[in-house]
Amino acid sequence: METSSDPNRWATFADLLEQRAADRPDATYATFPDTSLTFAALRQRSANLARGLIAGGLAPGDHVAIMMPNCPEFLVAHFAVQLAGGTSVLLNARFKQHELGTVLAHCDARAVITTDAMDEHVDLARLILDALPGLVRDGGRVGAPTAPLLNSLILFGDRDFPPFEPVGRVEDRGAPVSDEALARARTGQDGERTSLLIYTSGSTAAPKACELSAATVQRSWRIYADAVKLAAGEKIWVPLPFFHCGGIGLATVSMARAASIVSSPHFQADDTAALLERERVDHLYPVFHALSVPLLRSPRYDRGRWTAFVKTMVSVGPLGTQQVLRDLLPAHVKTMNVFGMTESSGVLTVTRPEDPEDKRLGTCGRVQGDAEVTIRDPETLAVLPAGERGEIVFRGAGAVRGYYRDPVATAAAVLPGGWVRSGDLGMFDDDGWLHFLGRIKDMLKVGGENVAAAEVESFLSSHPAVKFVQVIGKPDERLGEVPVAFIERNAGAEASEDDIIAFCRGSIASYKVPRQVVFVTEWPMSATKVQKGRLKEMLPA
Repeated sequence: METSSDPNRWATFADLLEQRAADRPDATYATFPDTSLTFAALRQRSANLARGLIAGGLAPGDHVAIMMPNCPEFLVAHFAVQLAGGTSVLLNARFKQHELGTVLAHCDARAVITTDAMDEHVDLARLILDALPGLVRDGGRVGAPTAPLLNSLILFGDRDFPPFEPVGRVEDRGAPVSDEALARARTGQDGERTSLLIYTSGSTAAPKACELSAATVQRSWRIYADAVKLAAGEKIWVPLPFFHCGGIGLATVSMARAASIVSSPHFQADDTAALLERERVDHLYPVFHALSVPLLRSPRYDRGRWTAFVKTMVSVGPLGTQQVLRDLLPAHVKTMNVFGMTESSGVLTVTRPEDPEDKRLGTCGRVQGDAEVTIRDPETLAVLPAGERGEIVFRGAGAVRGYYRDPVATAAAVLPGGWVRSGDLGMFDDDGWLHFLGRIKDMLKVGGENVAAAEVESFLSSHPAVKFVQVIGKPDERLGEVPVAFIERNAGAEASEDDIIAFCRGSIASYKVPRQVVFVTEWPMSATKVQKGRLKEMLPA
């Protein structure tokens, strides 16, 4: 993943594309349900748009916001911004008007690029306009009081929707920009420079923009690529959105290793199972049970046929869920666990296929690469020994450099020496395996006893009727708060609230037993996580 001329220098995103387009031009880089992109085709399309951005006044380092589902155009837009020397601002395609207005006012984007491909589900272009009150058009330029640097709106697709400019017209304007001018646009670009902003989910506060670089993303995802021995030509299933650190991280490491990604704009279990079998995908990276379990329970999934191509799957969750996945997969396929976050550019630790099963399914792995991880007292920040619970604090690898335009949040999260506070509770065992124990703020205080929601979730996930579970605290006059379990049942399961509570009694401490069980079929989600704050709003009286 380093440039060939200087092994100590990490390639930029643009470098990676140029390298692959030169040495593997006709190899497929990205496959979607109805189309695919070779490295050369991606480079050509991205260069055409990059010329248009430069002709429109984009200067090196300028920000361009991208708001799309997973599709070829997302990759074209991202690499166009990088070829033009700019910074890609990846916006959550699930943002609504309030969140989108907040981030557009904050990110200093010169341009916003979107697509009409989702119009039957959500009109992204209209959503962007609604999030920019007072937008005015002056000739070919736009302006908005809340986003003073914004001057361009660009739309992929067939729709004519002023003030958005069709991408074809932008490319036509850039045709006179020479190859030399395109190369000059990124003369000062460096792999360590901030070239990517990804907003955190904002489930409990306003979204914060993590400042990442091509180097941090590659150092982070090298940990995963090394674990699965990712080889040129191999394929990875990437259901995570490209605006998420997992999606863009896998897209980056695949390009760096000359591998290929398989993705789609929306997850539908039956269609995805057919796509993965058609493409004979080597590595599955669903991460979340909401993707992995429906996939492996789809009637289009055939355990026997998949034996011929699948090698690994990465998924996080309680041990019970991990064991379910293990049993559904072909016997040789190794289920792996991972710990990471946007602030680590994705991966911080991951278990390896050759690790002992109890460690591979029940821990997050050992520290690898140039990452450093400590467990610290959340109050004093003193480093704690093995066996003691505390906050996971890390540096190196993909550690975030800070939050854009937010010095207060940066100072709170990034400590002297580059150590980053995760806000997650963890522990090292005596053999150096990292155990994730939940969010620090996800601790309940029940009658003076600390209860980790993740611990109760892990136990409940072992019930045969439980497909997925989340535990929150509910205010209680006598005990301060008590546990409440939100549960999605497996298809056909008929477990009642009394059944679930009886399952807990006598097996876990009484203060950990949920006082209430709420059965749900849908979950309030951010990009990739259940929003527990919204679960509290759903509590019955």
